[in-house]
Amino acid sequence: MKLLRVVAVNLAVLLGLAVVVELAFGEWIAPHPLGRLAIPRNVKRTISAAPLYPGGGEFVYRRDAYGLRGSGVDPARIRILTVGGSTTNQLYLPEEATWQAVLERALRRAGRDVVVANAGLDGQSTLGMIADLDLWIPYIPNLRPRLVLVYVGINDVYLQDSWRDNLHVTKLNRELEQRSALVRLWSTGEGWLRAHRAELNHHAVDFAHATWTDQPAQPEVSAEQQAAALAAYKGRLAHIADRIERLGAAPMFITQVRSDYRFDHGRLVGIVKPSGPNGVDQGRALRSINAATLDFCRERLVTCLDLAGEVVFEAGDFYDYEHNTPRGAEKIGLWLAGKLGGRV
Repeated sequence: MKLLRVVAVNLAVLLGLAVVVELAFGEWIAPHPLGRLAIPRNVKRTISAAPLYPGGGEFVYRRDAYGLRGSGVDPARIRILTVGGSTTNQLYLPEEATWQAVLERALRRAGRDVVVANAGLDGQSTLGMIADLDLWIPYIPNLRPRLVLVYVGINDVYLQDSWRDNLHVTKLNRELEQRSALVRLWSTGEGWLRAHRAELNHHAVDFAHATWTDQPAQPEVSAEQQAAALAAYKGRLAHIADRIERLGAAPMFITQVRSDYRFDHGRLVGIVKPSGPNGVDQGRALRSINAATLDFCRERLVTCLDLAGEVVFEAGDFYDYEHNTPRGAEKIGLWLAGKLGGRV
């Protein structure tokens, strides 16, 4: 009986602490609709990019009152909105060095006074973008973009949870994900671990001493599995396009590229890694995703920009396998400006 009382008291204390945490940090009594996705708002913190690339230093990373990256701009002035994951957010690039800033400056030099906004969030896949377009973007007051750029592909290679893939999440699960501080903390930790295993975290890579191979490290998935995964991916792209069009904007999808694979005289080669998929595996997977993106755009009659097929990246354009240095981001921004000059 004494043991049972001790257990009961401890459980009661833990439950009380959980209630306090939820009331303090959860969104059960949400004062603002944006709180339902726990979008980081009014963020201002110092970031150091010194360990990642030459010339990287300290700068202030900011997200405004609506969760968009930067110090804040009147949403009514935004004409181009960009959504995506860490390659859109560009956490370790100063604001003025992001490809959005480069794009905006290039368009203004061409006589087009256009505001480009950055709604990228680290770790976002198409599933996260769908949630953003349901529960975040429509609630930013006076936001009426004419164009939404969807920078997509890399993170969707890792989507394997079919229960999330079909987008049939129960109302209770969705409420918990949106409102519970403890569930959010668990999901964040789990996402960090998955990203770490998949080497999607920001880290410096010594490309000069990398070993390259033309042999994959893992067997290819069956044709049936690949077809099912790509069909689900294209279905999510359709959800994204639908939601963007409901905003009164035109969707535009952009393919992505990694730095751990390349073509050597027409042969796919990739960087050897101590475990998990190597560059050849990653290249095959991302190229399949990019092909599906282009197919979707042709079928849906929406615009795709094939960055992966048109932009040539060189040594010094990436600091790891996915994320660009300021020089790489400048290439992206200038290339986009050339593509969008006649559309905005």
